[in-house]
Amino acid sequence: MRVPAGLRPDVGATSLRALRIFVLASATVALLLFAAFAGYRYQQMQREAEVRLQRTLAIAHEHALRVLDTNETLLRYAMALVRGEDDAAIVARRGALHLQLKEMTAGKPQVQSIWVRGPDGRALVTNRSPDPDAAANVSDRPYFAWHRDKRGGVFVGSVMDGQGMGFFNISRGRYRSNGDFAGVVSVGLFTSYFSQFHAQLAADEPGVAITLFRDDGLVYSRWPELANQPPRMSPKGEVLSRVIAGETAGVIRSVSSLDGQERLILFRKLGDYPVHIGIGRELGVIRSEWIAELARVAGFVMLPVLLLVFAAYVALRRTRDAIDAARRLQEESVARRQVEEALLQAQKMEALGRLTGGVAHDFNNALMVIAGNLHLLRLAQPAAPPKYADAIGRAVESATKLTRQLLAFSRRQALAPEVISLQERLPSLRDLLQPTLGSGIVLEIAVEPSTPAIVVDPAELELALINLAVNARDAMPDGGRFRLSAGSSKGAKGTQVWIEAADTGEGMPPAVVAKAFEPFFTTKPLGKGTGLGLSQVQALCRRAGGDVTLDSQPARGTRIRLHFPASELQPAPGGAAEAATGPIGKSVLLVEDNPEVAAVIVPVLQKLGCRVVHRDSADAAVEYLGQADVQVDLLLTDVVMPGGSDGIELVEHVKSRYPGLKVLVMTGYAERIDTIAAMGHEVLPKPFTPRSLSEALQRVLAG
Repeated sequence: MRVPAGLRPDVGATSLRALRIFVLASATVALLLFAAFAGYRYQQMQREAEVRLQRTLAIAHEHALRVLDTNETLLRYAMALVRGEDDAAIVARRGALHLQLKEMTAGKPQVQSIWVRGPDGRALVTNRSPDPDAAANVSDRPYFAWHRDKRGGVFVGSVMDGQGMGFFNISRGRYRSNGDFAGVVSVGLFTSYFSQFHAQLAADEPGVAITLFRDDGLVYSRWPELANQPPRMSPKGEVLSRVIAGETAGVIRSVSSLDGQERLILFRKLGDYPVHIGIGRELGVIRSEWIAELARVAGFVMLPVLLLVFAAYVALRRTRDAIDAARRLQEESVARRQVEEALLQAQKMEALGRLTGGVAHDFNNALMVIAGNLHLLRLAQPAAPPKYADAIGRAVESATKLTRQLLAFSRRQALAPEVISLQERLPSLRDLLQPTLGSGIVLEIAVEPSTPAIVVDPAELELALINLAVNARDAMPDGGRFRLSAGSSKGAKGTQVWIEAADTGEGMPPAVVAKAFEPFFTTKPLGKGTGLGLSQVQALCRRAGGDVTLDSQPARGTRIRLHFPASELQPAPGGAAEAATGPIGKSVLLVEDNPEVAAVIVPVLQKLGCRVVHRDSADAAVEYLGQADVQVDLLLTDVVMPGGSDGIELVEHVKSRYPGLKVLVMTGYAERIDTIAAMGHEVLPKPFTPRSLSEALQRVLAG
C-alpha cells in the first residue's frame, strides 16, 4: 500500500489507534452513565407508582368500607323496625313500614332495595313497593339458606340483575327470642356505584385497574370493564391464592387472572366483611413512561456527547481515508473489471438461454408430430416389422432427452413438481444408475433418515442424477467408487436438503471448474458429450429454489452437491395405482395453433373414444364456446398461440364463464408455468406420449 506524502505509516497507524480509542471511550462512558441513570430511574418510578397506588387504595378502601358500614346500619335499622313481631303484625303495618324503609334509603344512590322476608322466604315488606309480591319465594337462594341454617353474621351474596343493573345483597338473619328462625333482612347494593367511583379515582392514573371481589374470587365490580370479563378470579392467580391463604393485605407483581396484563397489584380486606378491594397498575405503562422520560433526557444530555463522538469519528474517517486512498483506487479498479466480466457472462448466458429455449420449443412440436404419427402408424400397421419403427422411437427418445436438457438450461421447461421422499427415491434409482456406471464402478447410496422431503420434478431429478453418473463414469475409466448421499442442514435460508454425488475420478483443474456449468462446454472427445449435463443440473436446482456447488481437484475426485429448500409437505403414499388408460368417451375442445401437432392429437383422442373439436386460436375457441348448442366436457389447450389471446387468457375466460368445464394445459415452453399452477390446473409437458395424455385426461376428469 502506498502512503500519501507527508504521512508515515507508523504515525498514521498511531493516530488511527488513538482516534479509535477516543471514539470508543467517549461512546462507552456515555452509554454506561446513561444506563446507570436509566436503571436508577426505573426503580425510582416503580417505587413512586407503588406509593401512588397505596394512596389510591386507601381512598378506595375507605369509600367501600364506609358504604358497607352504612348498609350494615340500614340492616340493623330495618331489623329494629320489625323486631319481636310476627309475620301477621308486619303485614298489618306494611304501609307504614314501607314508608319508613323508603325514607331510610332516600339520598343513598348505592342502595338498590331493602327487603324483609319471612321464614318461608316470601316478601313481607320492601322500600320498592307498598304491596310486594307475596308469591315471590327466595327460600332456595344461598343467602337465605345460610341464615336459615343459623351460620350467623353478615352474608355478602352473588351479583344479580335487577331492572337491567347489577347488584348484590348484604343480608342478616332474623331470629325470635327462643332462637327460632324468623326470616331475613337484606339490602341490595348497585355494583355500578363502586365502578363509577373507581373510574373517577383512576382518571389521572393511566393503566390503573380497581377490582372489588369476594373472598372466593367472585368479582363485584371492576374498572375498567372488560369486553369478556370472567365472573370470578382464577384460584391459581397469586392475588386470590394469598387471600385464600388468609392474607388481609399484600403487594405483588403478577399477571392479572382477569385480563392477562402484568401489573403491580395491591389488595386489602374491607374490615370484617368477606370482601377485598384490589388495585393494580400495568407495568407496561410504567415502562412506557420510563422510556418517554429517558427519551427526553437523551434529547438534552446525549446531544453534546454525540457531537463529541461525531467529531472524533470525522477525524478518524479523514485519517483513514488518507491512508487508504491508494488501496481503494486499486480495489475499485479490480472490482470494475470483475463487474464488466460478470456482465458479459450474464449477457452471454441470457443470449444462449433465449436461443436454446426457442430452438427446443420448436423442436418439441416436431417431436410431437414424429412420436404421434409413429404411434398411429403402429396402430394402423400392427403386423409391420418393428425394426424401423423402434429405431425411430429410440431417436425420438434421444432427441426428447436433449430438448429437456436445453429447456432446463434456458429455464423454460414445463415441469411437473412433486413432493419427493429421498429415502424412497434415491435407493430406487440403483437399478437405473448401476448399468450407466458399468461393472467396474462401485455404487453407494446413503440417505440420512431425518432428511425432509423436497419439491422437484422427479423426471428432471432422475435426469440430473443420470448426468452426474455419466460424468463420473467418464472420469473413472479404470473403475472406482461413485457415492450418492443425501441429508439436511440448517442455515440462514432455513432447512436445506442436499444431494451429493462424489466420485474417485481424475478430478478437474480450477480453469475447468470455473466453466463447468456453462452450456456446451465439455472436455470430452467429439461425440462423447453435449456439454449440457451440468447446466441441466444447475437449472434443476435453481428452478426448485436452490443451487448447486462443485468441489474438484486433479487426482482427488469430484464432489457435486445439489441444494434444495426443505418441504413441510408429505409425499403421497407409495404404491398408488396409475390412472387407467381405457376409453374416456368425453367431448374435448382442442386448441392448438400447429396443424401438424393437432393432426396427431386428434386421432389419439378419438382412439380414446372422445368427440374432438379443434380450434387454432384462443379467440376461435371463445367464439365456439359461446354458441348456444355447444356441449364440451374438457378444454385441452396450448399456451403460446398467435392472435390477440394466449392459452392463459383462454383458461381465465373459461374459469370465469364456464366453471364446470375441466381444463388441461399442454406446453413445451412454460415461461408462465407459475401462473398456470396458481390457477390450479394440471400441465402436460410436450412432447407427451398417448399414454401420458390419457392418464392426464383421466386425472383431470376425475376431479
